[in-house]
Amino acid sequence: MSSTPRWLRFKKIHYYLIPLVALVVWWGMLIALMSAWSIQGHPIYWFMGETDQNPVYISDIGATNLQPLFISCTGFQLIFFVGTLLMEYVLRRMKKLQPYVSNKQPWFAIVSIICAVIGQLGILFVSIFNTKNFHTVHITMVGVFIFFIFWACFFNFLNSFIFGNFPQRLHPNHERVIFGKHRWANLYMVSFFFKLLWLIVAVILAAFFGYEMKHDNDSISACFEWTISFWYGLLLVFWAIDLFPSAVKHYRIRHPEQYPAFVDRHKEPMAEVHDPNNENSFQPIPKRYSSSSGVRDDTTLENSPRIPPTQRVPQPLAVPENPYDGVITVPVEEVHTRSTFDNQRRTFVPPTQTYTGEPKLHEYSRQQMQNAQEQV
Repeated sequence: MSSTPRWLRFKKIHYYLIPLVALVVWWGMLIALMSAWSIQGHPIYWFMGETDQNPVYISDIGATNLQPLFISCTGFQLIFFVGTLLMEYVLRRMKKLQPYVSNKQPWFAIVSIICAVIGQLGILFVSIFNTKNFHTVHITMVGVFIFFIFWACFFNFLNSFIFGNFPQRLHPNHERVIFGKHRWANLYMVSFFFKLLWLIVAVILAAFFGYEMKHDNDSISACFEWTISFWYGLLLVFWAIDLFPSAVKHYRIRHPEQYPAFVDRHKEPMAEVHDPNNENSFQPIPKRYSSSSGVRDDTTLENSPRIPPTQRVPQPLAVPENPYDGVITVPVEEVHTRSTFDNQRRTFVPPTQTYTGEPKLHEYSRQQMQNAQEQV
């Protein structure tokens, strides 16, 4: 057994780093913009008019000579944000993460990716069409970004809820995520509630941001804008946690000697088995046994088959009796024509055969064998 600590048993460079890279770029951009504005002495830019606003909007700083930084970091974050959702979809389809347990989940994931692409293009256009020269387009793109990112998160979080609401459909590799007897006592549901809390707070912050901007309370509105921008980064942390089990699985498969037992059955379709004595219990079994027990192959949210306990394991096949037990056989050399041996590349090995027809030239009784030995 290796001395590697348990908390370090995962692939260090793996897909969970994709959202973390986006997080570093996004928060780094915000910190850089705020630091630059502070170093400049908290100026009020000429295109802002006469105001004592403090702090200024992110877009105001991004409309200055720092616009190239604003555009590049936003575009970089766009790639890794969409890449995170796309990678989660691919890993679940390839069964490197917990596969989807419903036919609806892949469609929810695709809708989430499409909304994320549109929303991220919106924030990219926010950085390109600055508030100084394209104020109307700039504000419109802010609305596009908020609207479509909300729906991207909504459908992604809905998939987390489905995982948590149907723990009996998870593969055996994920039994450890269940920590209680209640249906929702699993880590997928805990993840969903944290994401739901994040979404509720984000909606509240966005609502106050728009309300205060509409009523010309720019300082308060700017505070909400900076707050929701940093709050947005926590979403990437949640998605990094979602992708992290793939790194753990990668390490376990390549270092089986460090674990007492590990069987990767992600690529083996499973069917659900329910224990009638325990309302919340479950025991997945390989789907290859489902044909004999009447279980359909498409176990999804629409159909959740229940298999009686007596049909969980197929009956073993009966071993046929050997009809040649006790029969003494001897090698018999087959007779081949001359043409068979003309081919120099062909070799001949006399087979051992047992004939049951008449005449039984190759079969001898025990008495005949004893007589033959005495004669010798």
